[in-house]
Amino acid sequence: MSDRISHPIQGRLIDTARLGLITIAWFAALVTVLFGESARSLTEVGIYCFILFAICTLPRLRRDSLIILTVLAVLTLMLLPTTPDLDALMGAVEYVLIFAALLPTMALVKATAMTMPSVQTSQANLGALPPEALAGGFQLTGHFFGGIINTGTFAILSAVLPPESPETDRRAAAEAAIRGMVTSAAWSPFFVGFAVGQSFVEPQYAWMAIGFGVITATLFTAISLPAINRNFSLQQLRLALLCLRPVASRLAFVFVCVIGAALLFELTALAAVVSAMPWLVGLQMLRNRDKAGRILGQTKTALNNIADDVIVISAAMMVAFLVNSYNNINEIMQAVYPDMLPGWVALMSTPLLVTLASVVGVHPVITSTALLTIFSGGGADVHPALLVQAHLIGWGTGTMSSVASLSVISCAGLYNVPTHKLVFGHNMMIAFIYAIGGGLLLSLINFLIW
Repeated sequence: MSDRISHPIQGRLIDTARLGLITIAWFAALVTVLFGESARSLTEVGIYCFILFAICTLPRLRRDSLIILTVLAVLTLMLLPTTPDLDALMGAVEYVLIFAALLPTMALVKATAMTMPSVQTSQANLGALPPEALAGGFQLTGHFFGGIINTGTFAILSAVLPPESPETDRRAAAEAAIRGMVTSAAWSPFFVGFAVGQSFVEPQYAWMAIGFGVITATLFTAISLPAINRNFSLQQLRLALLCLRPVASRLAFVFVCVIGAALLFELTALAAVVSAMPWLVGLQMLRNRDKAGRILGQTKTALNNIADDVIVISAAMMVAFLVNSYNNINEIMQAVYPDMLPGWVALMSTPLLVTLASVVGVHPVITSTALLTIFSGGGADVHPALLVQAHLIGWGTGTMSSVASLSVISCAGLYNVPTHKLVFGHNMMIAFIYAIGGGLLLSLINFLIW
């Protein structure tokens, strides 16, 4: 009996320890972003706390996470000329500390957004749309909400749809929500995919990639809405856009604050998100003290749920850091292809290969890390911002119809639609069309400006 009792107690103790460790690492990363080397001692505390967090989390990782880590380990052994020493590994952990802060920050933002009256008003407006405008409304709302709260969008949108709706309506709504949310990865600095991409280029190119992303996402939305919804009209578009009116000013304010933080403190886009958003959330909780407990409670729950994602993303970025540190990827590419690869090869193959790999269950973080390592830093004759944008398009299309996509899995449960119908439905064809079309557009731009 005592053994049975001790296991749940040990589990709770480990959960509490993990929560404390990731919170300290999160705070240390925030302070490091703001104060740099002057906060070196706290940075080191954050590094060791993150290592302990990883040790506590490894035995509890899901099978799919273990598979991804195994693939990343094999990839590291293939790309590195020698086994990294302790100093190199510690340097890699320090490098990924900010990535360990991104997901907790997004969990905090998501919990806050769920309590905002403006979000709930948009949700109610969406529910009042006529049936023929609902799919377009879901895609547009999912796109703009997804740019800030990512997968949290699905819970908001699913509440609009009556549970007794026919499966065809539920499936159409789920597909539209997924299309809208994942394609916002093209321009949003709030996605993990952006954090991955920006680590391979200079900061100014990461910001330029966001600009290109606005173009590609706008074109995708403008083309896909009438192409997919046969009865689409400008009146339906107007009704769908009206659903966003309550949150439009809030979304604009968030982006102004993030960009302002980046310009004022000379931060990368990722660092600006990590440093600015906690302050905005704090301001929101001061204005709505009665909701502070709910926000913190939901954030605490989310921190336990995202442990796998923190470890996987951090591991992928450690691989990228180590490969770039040893700088031997060019030697490998020279042996395979002695000349610089044409830019169109990088821009076409990146989104397409990420999408292809995702369909069979390979997470985009694996494919993207490998491709960005090959094509960045002079591996291909490509504008760095366009390469990041190609990666972001692939990140979106790769999660649009994948058996391993959190977006697909979440919507299957929320909308009560079988997973295979979302994976092998309309979105699969749309994902490949977007990947190929986006690659062609970026190749043309690269030809004109590079």
